[in-house]
Amino acid sequence: MVLFQGLRKLPNHIYLSIGIFLFIFVFPLIDRTSVFDFFGPLAYSIMSLSILSIVEKKRKKTRPQFLYVLISLSIVFLWLMYYFDYKIIRILSFAFNIFVFSSATIIMIAQIVASKEVNSKVIIEVINGYLLIGVMFTLTNSLLFALNHNSFSMGNTELANLVYYSFITLTTIGYGDILPMTGTAKMASIFFGLSGQLYLTIIVALIIGKFLNNNNSK
Repeated sequence: MVLFQGLRKLPNHIYLSIGIFLFIFVFPLIDRTSVFDFFGPLAYSIMSLSILSIVEKKRKKTRPQFLYVLISLSIVFLWLMYYFDYKIIRILSFAFNIFVFSSATIIMIAQIVASKEVNSKVIIEVINGYLLIGVMFTLTNSLLFALNHNSFSMGNTELANLVYYSFITLTTIGYGDILPMTGTAKMASIFFGLSGQLYLTIIVALIIGKFLNNNNSK
């Protein structure tokens, strides 16, 4: 009870950070246990629900209704995928989630650009925005794997492998233990690798510029 009360007092933007942290560092570890099939949909569901926290309180009344619809549909398809393992359901599920996280990333970047001063909230949003690109890449890779199991040089579809490959490629580290094998997978790797670097050089530079301007004006 104390834990839930503490969570309720957290700032809105922290919820998304918690969801991303669970998705990257916690659920992939649980994914290797006997409850593998359950925690994949659960991880995506928590991530989807945490997106609702990114819209600022002052905009709550005008929060885009389409975001509610997209998140609801994505979660429905996620759990349908858990109970009914049909290829079409998997494809629709990942497609809806890619759209949801793309919308969330756009909203997040818009809020960062519109911010007039750099504070802890903006810094966390900058970090969340970058990590959301990695989440979108993970979802894209999941979709590519659902369409063609030969898209990547890995033996199974563990969430841990998809998350690992996506973020290693996003950061352009690229150890080479998992490789894109099809043309579409290679193009996706190039796109998200460039997206991550452009985000760091443009959005982060913008925030640094605002921070320096605020300090100079003071």
